[in-house]
Parts: sequence; structure tokens; C-alpha cells
Amino acid sequence: MIAMARPLILFLFSSLFANGFSPELSRVEPRGGKLGSEVEIRLYGKRLKDPQELLLYHKGLTVKSLAPGKDHNSVKAVIAIAPDAPLGEHPMRLRCNGGLTYMRTFWVGQFPTVMEARSEDNTKDLNNTFLDPQKVDLNVTVQGVADREDDDYYQVQCKKGQRLSVEVEAMRLGRVMFDPYVAILDKNRFELAVNDDSPLLKRDCAASIIVPEDGPYTVVIRESSYEGNPASQYRMHIGSFPRPRAIFPPAAKPGEEIEFTFIGDAKGNLKKRIKVGNQPFDAFVEDGGQSSPSGNSVHVSALDYINEVEPNENYKQAFPAESPPKAPVAFHGILSSADDKDWFRFQAKKGERLRFQVLARHLRSPLDSVITIRQAADNKYLVANDDQTGGTPDSRLDYEIPADGNYVVEVRDQLKRGGPDFVYRVEIQNRAPAISATLPAADRVDTQKHKMIHIPRGNRLAFAPNIARSNIGCDIDFHAPNLPQGVSATSHTVPRSLSSFPILFEAKADAPIAGGLYSFDIEDPKTKLRGPFTEKISHLYVNNQGDYQVTDTEKISVAVIEEAPFHLELFTPPVPLVRNGTMTLKVTAKRAKDFTKRIKVRLPWKPPGIGAPNEVDIPEGKDEVNLVLNANGDAPVQDWKILVTGEAITDQGTVRVSSQFADLKVSEPFVNLTIAMAATNPGKNTSVIASVEHLEPFPGEARVILQALPHGVKSDEKKITTESGEVTFPLEVAKDARKGKHSNLFCQVIITKGGHPIPHNVGHGGTLRIDPPPPAPKKKPATEVTPVKTEKKEEPKKPLSRLEQLRQSLRQ
Repeated sequence: MIAMARPLILFLFSSLFANGFSPELSRVEPRGGKLGSEVEIRLYGKRLKDPQELLLYHKGLTVKSLAPGKDHNSVKAVIAIAPDAPLGEHPMRLRCNGGLTYMRTFWVGQFPTVMEARSEDNTKDLNNTFLDPQKVDLNVTVQGVADREDDDYYQVQCKKGQRLSVEVEAMRLGRVMFDPYVAILDKNRFELAVNDDSPLLKRDCAASIIVPEDGPYTVVIRESSYEGNPASQYRMHIGSFPRPRAIFPPAAKPGEEIEFTFIGDAKGNLKKRIKVGNQPFDAFVEDGGQSSPSGNSVHVSALDYINEVEPNENYKQAFPAESPPKAPVAFHGILSSADDKDWFRFQAKKGERLRFQVLARHLRSPLDSVITIRQAADNKYLVANDDQTGGTPDSRLDYEIPADGNYVVEVRDQLKRGGPDFVYRVEIQNRAPAISATLPAADRVDTQKHKMIHIPRGNRLAFAPNIARSNIGCDIDFHAPNLPQGVSATSHTVPRSLSSFPILFEAKADAPIAGGLYSFDIEDPKTKLRGPFTEKISHLYVNNQGDYQVTDTEKISVAVIEEAPFHLELFTPPVPLVRNGTMTLKVTAKRAKDFTKRIKVRLPWKPPGIGAPNEVDIPEGKDEVNLVLNANGDAPVQDWKILVTGEAITDQGTVRVSSQFADLKVSEPFVNLTIAMAATNPGKNTSVIASVEHLEPFPGEARVILQALPHGVKSDEKKITTESGEVTFPLEVAKDARKGKHSNLFCQVIITKGGHPIPHNVGHGGTLRIDPPPPAPKKKPATEVTPVKTEKKEEPKKPLSRLEQLRQSLRQ
């Protein structure tokens, strides 16, 4: 647990609060610069008043000056790039008095930057035809824009036998979804090399040739589907630099010095000895005094490894044939041709729980791996995997070894492809425990939202990081060894059952306005296992497709900013929240003079089993709001620390603050009720009887309300005491009461303790049946009066005619 230095006892409002909360940085111009040079850059955005510093994540850049623009929507900076600065991406943030901006990137290259030729009003380019290209020198970096239905042409002069290479930074700039296409054309407009997507460069592209004859060569770049726009920026390196597509071996052990082979360059493979450090790195190779613009990824691990030796095409040839290594171990290989398969042999013991992990796409290889584990003696299939690693095509599986002996692992491509750059590493390791934490994503599309920790002076701000545990169940403690002056952090031990937890940062009223990049970590208090606190910044995210450009870092941005115009306090009743019950919290705002804006209040973290509205509002001009919690029937019976965060959109931007921690106790209900089934007819009153089970004594009388009655049925509130065994609810049933079986009745029991209500919702599933009225009885027919019979004199029969007499005689 990290404790606060002292409670917050002073809260001050500036009469003129911050002039630019939540500063926005939208882009950096130019997008990059040359090694060993000074570059004047412009940072464009909104509310960039009072810029204090650029927070730089990598070494090699120094800020010489920083000056605000006149309209507070831009900042001018001069950056010195060291001659040995790392090539490639350099993330940065701008810190202003009112907050931290989103992360943006600046790119370092080895060549001077040339801007694309455009019209004076910058509305159209002047290099969109093959016959009138923009002429540039060899070994430059061109910054341009691929507009809609736009081809940009650049022409260079080359000598026969010279290497001509092109590499594009477009999607990696992280501004818009821009999929570039590049081609190298000869003077007759024949394509000598083309490239759209390169696994090495993600969606960016590269091409390289050996020049066949002296003369002009043209490089054309466009958006692959001709759907560019004014934000489709690119940096294109055009020169004689090497551009290998792969490196072997793809991994090494910390501290060793080995020779790496760079594969796939137009002039052939290149070799270089490199002293390996302790962290994964990008390896660069030089040729003719020039380096590739971006490196080849090298994994670093203390795991012993073996490089493949051909032939190893089937299980009988699995390498090594003699004295196979014992797990844990790693294997390196290349699927050098179509339909190639590599087999490796290893030893393992019964009961070992091993993880088999392929690193291929992770290292920018085109391989879409499939791995299969078999018994070495008879090639018996055991287990296999295709894709299993965080949305990438790299294979991963966990398997418990069934018996001592030798086993083989087969590696192949899912589509049976192969080539000299299909490099991979297979790691076989015991499943070791690991823990880590990361800042959560507040918005699915706005991926950097709330990823900066900026605390207003004299105020607080809370975050709820996510925890990942692997092969371990443990409690978690949070550590923040360094913070800005005047800032403290409070957290509490996180139970093993939770995957997130709140941290409250607090700045003293007199804390200096300052900030920086800080490292945090987490720890299992029992085993002392430590894990990193990381941040994943997605620069380019497409809904339902995922991230296209990401920066991973273990440096978290924290800053003290100017005073916020309001302060929040959270009040929780000194009574428990019972399972299947509710609790009303009160949130109050102390406002600065003349600040009346609406404040959105939410719980940044909820204990398990506790529900609440996504947000509630403190209305404009008001100072408080109620927030209702509810606990389900499985909520853990435990004491928790909770807080709320408030957000207001001021005239100077959006500002967020949090309340102090408040205690929340979840307990079992005091009583339980069982509702007996009742039945009636419309218009016929009845009663519902509920038996009372006492679980915890309570003082005085408790109010009991029968809830969820159907339309047309009313009941009065009743009261119970600790002596009550049952409670009866007389029901008033209207003639138009809704008929049917109503099985969702329950009772709300409100116990009052110390003047504070403890609402219970109990007796769920009570049933009231309202049957149709019985049919009305049938009416009896009226009594019939028997008429008096009067004797009638028989009239004399009419004599039959002779014809009738004849007919009757024939019938007889």
C-alpha cells in the first residue's frame, strides 16, 4: 500500500483558473529530421497555452527552445538531434500548465528532408505526372501528401550497379489510415520493383533494385486504392542504403556478441557482429556508409537456443538427431522455400507444463506459423496450434508432457509458403508466473483518452489500471517510487480475485506545476514477484479491425496542472450495503466562484457484484447529486474503498478530478422473506403472506413494501420487528386488474440504523395469480303451464275414393 503524505487540508481556487485544460496536440511539422542537425518544428493543436516542456520517451533529442504561438493553437520548438540518436520513431508529449497532450511522434532519419513541391496556396502538388516529376538528389527523405487519386513522382539520377532503395513511413506516422504503394520505374516507365505491404514494415512499403544502367529513375508513391486525403502524409527515403528484409538468428542471449546475417538486400546478404544488451532491439546494418532507415527486430532472452541445420524436413530428420536438448530451449529456423517444413527434437519429462511459443510476425516475418507436437519415436500426433497470440498469426500452445522421452516439434506455414525471409523462433519454456498492469482504454476509438495522469493543484485524480496474471493467483501491491514534487499516491492491496483496482493521485495545494515520465510497477506481496506497469498507445485504430500503429512503453506521463474550478467530496452512509440491496451515495461539488457548468460524475471502479449508473450529473448551478449503488446476490461480503470522478467541460477545455476514498461495507441481508403464492379474481380482494427469516438483529421497526404488483393491484406498506414471524399484505384488486400469473413479486425492506436507511430487496419470485372470473351460472327455463286438455270430438273421416282404395290395396 502507498499512503498519502498527509490528508488534503487546503483547497484553493485561483480567481482565474487554467487557460487551457486538456491541451490538444494534433500533429507535428515537419514529421522528422536528420541525424546531427537542429530542426525547427511546429506543434499544432488547441489550447496550447503556457507550454512548459516536451516530454521525450527516447534518448537522442534535446529541446533547445519552446515558444507559444500567438493564437495558443501552435507551439514552436527547436530540437537538436544527436549524431548517434536512434533512427526511427521518437514519441513525445507536450506539457502545458493546463495538462498533457496525447502522444505524437517525430521521426529521425539519416538524410536531409525535402518537401514535396506544391502550389503556393498548398492546395495541389506539382509532381503528379511521370513526364514532369520532382527532381531530387539521391539519399534524401521526401515529406509529402498523397491526395485522392494522386500519384507523386520523384526522379533521381543513378549509376549502373548502384543500389537504389526506397522505404516509406506512412501508416507508421499514425495520423490516418493510409496504405501506401511504391514503385521504381525506368525511363520508359517500366516497373523494376513494386511494393504495397511489407511484413517488415507492417502496412508501409519498401523496394530496392540494382540499377541496370546509367540514367534517370523515377519513384512513384500513392495511396494503394487512390483514396488518399490531405492528412495522408508520408516520409519516403530515397537512396543507396541497404534494405534487408530479415535477420538471422532472430534472437540472442543478453551480453553475448554474435554475428548476425541480414537477409534479402538487393546486393545480397550482409553480416555484422553486434554486442547484445538486455532488452529486445532493432538491429541496423551499414553498407557504403549508409544504414537501413529502420532496423530488423531482434528478440533477447536468457533461454538457450539452437539454430537449425538442414536437412530437417521430417520427423526422422528432426534436428538435432543426437543428444537433443532438454526443455526449456529455443530453436531458430527459416522456411526457405514453398512447402518447407522444419522439425526439431527435444527432451522433456513427465508432468512438465510447457508453453510452446512461435515468434515470427512478432519479429516482422511473413510467416503464418502452424506448430505440431509429436512423439519422436513413432511420430504420434499430440497437439497442434495455428493462431493463438494476441490477435497475431504467431502460434502458441500449452501442453503437459505425458511421459519422459524425446519429442519433436514441426513448424510450417499455414499457406505452405516459404522464402529466405520466413524466419522464426520457437520457444519451449516452463510456464512461469508473471504479473503486469496497464492503464485501461477509456474509449474504443479515442484510444488515448484518459491515458495521461494530470492532477490539478490542491485536488485529486483516480485511475483504475487493469491487472494481468499468468500462472499465478496472488494479491497485488502498487509501487510508485517517484512522482512529481507534492504528489502522492494511495492504493490498497488488491485481492487475487480482482483484475482492476483504483489508485488515487493527490497534489498538494502548493505543489509546483511540473511533470514528467515515471515508472511504476506491481508486486505480489507474498512471493515478491514484480511486474511492469505498461502503457499501450494506439496511434491508429480502425473499428472492428484493431490497431495499425502502436507504441508500447513503461513510462507513464504524470503532471501537476493548474487548479481545477471544482472539487468533489463523496459521502457514504455509515451502514452496510446488503446483498440484493441498494445504497444512496451523496456527491457534493465545491465550485469556484462563477463556475456553474454541469459536472458528469461516475465511478471509475466498482467492487465486484456492485452496479451503478454509468454516470450521473450535477446539474448546472447545483452542488450535489445522489448516486445509487446496488449489490447483487453474489456480491462478496467485504469492506471496500470507493471514489468518484467528475468531469466538466469548461470554457477552457475539459478537466477531471476525483473525490477522496470512502468506505463501503457489503454484508449479508438482515432479513429474508419468503412470499407464499396467492390467487384471486379481478375485483376480489385478497392477501399475500410472507414468512420472515431473521438473519441479523436490527433496531426498532422495519418498513416492508410489496413491489412489482401488476396493474390494478394495490397494497399498503407494512412494518416488522425482530419478533415478527410473518407479514400479511391485504391486496386491493380492481375489476380491471391484469389477469395472469405474476411471478416477479418481491419485498423491499427498509431497516433504519442510526438514522440511515438500509434497503433490502428480498423474497424474489413471489407469485400472485389473477384468474379470470368463473362463468355466470346458466339461467333455468321458466316453468311451463300445462294447458287443460279438452276432449275434441272426432270429425267424421272422409270416405276414400276408389283410386285411394286401390293404392292401399296394392301396398298391402
